[in-house]
Order: sequence, then structure tokens, then C-alpha cells
Amino acid sequence: MKNAVMSLALAILTLAGVQAQENKTVKQESTIKRVVTKKGSEVEVKEVKETDTESGAVIVSDDNQTNQEFRIESKKNRDNKLLTDELSTDEKNELLILENKRKQEEKLEASIRQQKELAAQKRKELEQIQLQKEKELAERRAKLEARPKRMSKLKKSN
Repeated sequence: MKNAVMSLALAILTLAGVQAQENKTVKQESTIKRVVTKKGSEVEVKEVKETDTESGAVIVSDDNQTNQEFRIESKKNRDNKLLTDELSTDEKNELLILENKRKQEEKLEASIRQQKELAAQKRKELEQIQLQKEKELAERRAKLEARPKRMSKLKKSN
């Protein structure tokens, strides 16, 4: 029993010593980028997690000196992971867009009706002016064709 306990203690001390000699450095930076894109009433959400990992080991030369020189060997690794990729429609925005389109169509129809009414009113005014001009022309013609009593009538030439 003593031998088993002693050998177990020796194994634990040996492993602890081996692990204590291993000096590793790990530097890890994680960045989460969230991109929200709105196209009309569609909302697209993407989340990407970028992880930059720099791992390495501190290497000490095998000299038995007190202040030894050391160097760090490191390896860089970049990892991109897509967390979410969602496409959804914003129903409230969709209703607002439809409402705005309907209002614009109503305004356009009202404007068209108003322009037609103005055009009809101007057409009537022009017709009245044309009738008045024709009436004045007929009066002038009659006045010019009327001859004094003593004058002979005009003969029409062929």
C-alpha cells in the first residue's frame, strides 16, 4: 500500500513539474459584426463573429543560467463564423408604404380631374371668344357691304 501511495505521489509531482515547464500564451480577440440592411419593408440581419487567435509558446534555451534569453513562437489564426442570417418583412412599414401609395394615387387622380375641368373651362372661354369674333366679323362685313342709296350695287365677278 505504501508503495502504491508513494508511486502515485511521485507520478503527480512529475506531471506537475512537466506542466509547470510548459509556458503557453494565448491571446484571443472576438468581434461580432451586426449588419442590418433595409430594402423597403424587408429587413436583413447578419451577424458574423470574427475571432483572431494568437497562440504560442515561450521557449527558453537549455542553459543553466539564471537570467536566460527567451523567445516567443506564435501562430495567428482568423476564424469567421456566421451567427445569424435572417430575412424578415416589416409589416408596419409595408402598411405605411401601401398607405402612402394610395394617398399619392388619390392626389394624382384629383389633380387629373382638376386639370380636365380647367381645360374644359378654357375651351368654353375660347369658343365664346370665337363666336364673338365671328359675330363682329359678320357685322363688319354687313357694314362694309352696305352701300349708300345712290350708289349702284357691286357686281360679283366670276
